[in-house]
Amino acid sequence: MRRSVIRAALLVALAAVPLSPPVAAEATRTLKVEIPPSAARFAIENLAGTMRVAPGSGDTVVAVATVHAESEDLAAAVRFESASGSAGVETFRVRYPYAKSTSFRYPGSGEKGDSYGWLTSFLGGGTTTTYDGRKVKVSGSSGVLVYADLEIQVPRRAVEGAFRNVVGSLDAAGVEGRLRFDTGSGKITLDGIKGEVKADAGSGDVKATNLEGSFDCDTGSGDCVLDGFRGDIVSCDVGSGDMRLSSIVARKITTDAGSGDVLAVDIDVVEIDTDAGSGDVEVSAKGTRLERVRADAGSGDLTLKLGPDASFEAYADQGSGEIVNRYADAEPIVKGREVIGYRRGTGQTRIDFDAGSGDLVLEPGS
Repeated sequence: MRRSVIRAALLVALAAVPLSPPVAAEATRTLKVEIPPSAARFAIENLAGTMRVAPGSGDTVVAVATVHAESEDLAAAVRFESASGSAGVETFRVRYPYAKSTSFRYPGSGEKGDSYGWLTSFLGGGTTTTYDGRKVKVSGSSGVLVYADLEIQVPRRAVEGAFRNVVGSLDAAGVEGRLRFDTGSGKITLDGIKGEVKADAGSGDVKATNLEGSFDCDTGSGDCVLDGFRGDIVSCDVGSGDMRLSSIVARKITTDAGSGDVLAVDIDVVEIDTDAGSGDVEVSAKGTRLERVRADAGSGDLTLKLGPDASFEAYADQGSGEIVNRYADAEPIVKGREVIGYRRGTGQTRIDFDAGSGDLVLEPGS
C-alpha cells in the first residue's frame, strides 16, 4: 500500500513537469587556453558540463572547452579566459552568456552518482549557485541550452592546480602534485594520482583508486570510496553517505560520518581516528603497526577485526551498549563490578571507544 501511494505521487509530480521545447540542431564551438610554466599555481573553472584531467605531452597546461548551445549566437557568446582569482593563482574560467540568460540547461545535470540530484533536476529544481560573481541556475529541464565539456592536459611533473566543475562529473587520472578537485553537484573519479590530493563534492560521490601521498575527501551528500592508497594520511568527511576504504597503507586514517556507515578493510596503519553520528564502523586491520584507535559514535557499533595475533588494550565508555570480546585469551578490565574493557598480550594497540548507544566488538577476523 505504501509503495503504491509513493509511486502514484511520483507519477503525478512527473506529469506536472513541463516538457522542454523542441531544440534545433545543436551549435558547438571550441575554445582553448594555455597556461605557461611560469604560473606556479593555477585554477580552471566551469559552470556546467564534464571535466577531464590527464597528463599531456608538453610543459604547459592546455585546456580545451567544447561549447554546446542551442544557437550559434549563444555559443559565440561563451568565453574561456583569464579571470580574477586568489592572489598568486592564475585562474581561467568559462564565462557564460549572462546578458542573455542566467538560467542554463545542461542535459547531464543530475547524473548517476549525484545522490538524489537527478530527481531534483528532473522535477525542475536544478542547482542555484554563485558563479563568476553572478547568481545562476543550472537545470536538466529548463533554461537555455548552454554547457561546456573540458579536456585538460597537464605536464608530466608535479604541479599545483585546482579544478572546479560546478555541475557535472570531474574525472582525473595519472597526474601529480598538489591538486584540488571540486564539484558542487557531480561525481568525482580519480585514478593513479600522486601528491597532496583533495576532493570536495557538494552532492555527489567521490571514487578514488590507486593514490599515493595524502588524500582528503569531503562530501556533503554522497559516498566516499577509496580503493588502493599508499602514503601518509587519509582523511574522509561525509555529511550523509557511506565510506568504503580498502587496501590502505598509511600512517593515519581519519573519518567523520554524519549519517552513514564506515567500512575499512585490508588496512595497514599506525593510527585510526573515527567519528560517526549515526552509523556503524567496521575496521579490518592487518600488519603489526597499529598503535592507536579512537572512536566516537552517537549511535552505532564499532567492530574491530584485528587479526589472530593482535595485542591490545581496549576501553569503552557507553551510554547503552556492551563490549563483545571474541578473543578467548583476552583478560577483562574491571572497574568496580563493571567490565570496561579487555587486555590481550602486551597491549600494543590502545583502543578508546566512546558511544551514546552502541557496541564495541573485538574479534580476530581473518
